Amino acid sequence: MTPNEPLSNETADRTAHLTGVRAASTIVLLAGLWFFVSPWVYGAYTHTNALNSWIVGAVIFILGCIRVANPSSWTAVSWYNLVLGIWAFVSPWVYGYTTNTGRLINSLCVGVIVLVFSIISGRISTRAHAVPMSRV
Repeated sequence: MTPNEPLSNETADRTAHLTGVRAASTIVLLAGLWFFVSPWVYGAYTHTNALNSWIVGAVIFILGCIRVANPSSWTAVSWYNLVLGIWAFVSPWVYGYTTNTGRLINSLCVGVIVLVFSIISGRISTRAHAVPMSRV
């Protein structure tokens, strides 16, 4: 393929899928980075439950980086991040910081963002790897 040769539909579709996975995974990794930093922002870094934000945020960030680096493989990473998004959403009730409105809303927002964009990333990959049915 030369630089002036037009892309085939299959190549263009694959490129669009990879771009979509990278974009969704970048949003996920940024949400993980924010979740990691958020205990310092909200002044909760001295609380033992801040460890949850640090661990979950770091894992979301690392898995997001893996997904951005390898958008055509490692689809399962998106589904792992989906579970971590659900955990980030429910963690205020598990760790009992629902009275801290800022941290509560932060955890809910991060959880929803990670959940939604992990689904998007995983679904794009699943669709990209699906074998089209033959037309008779």
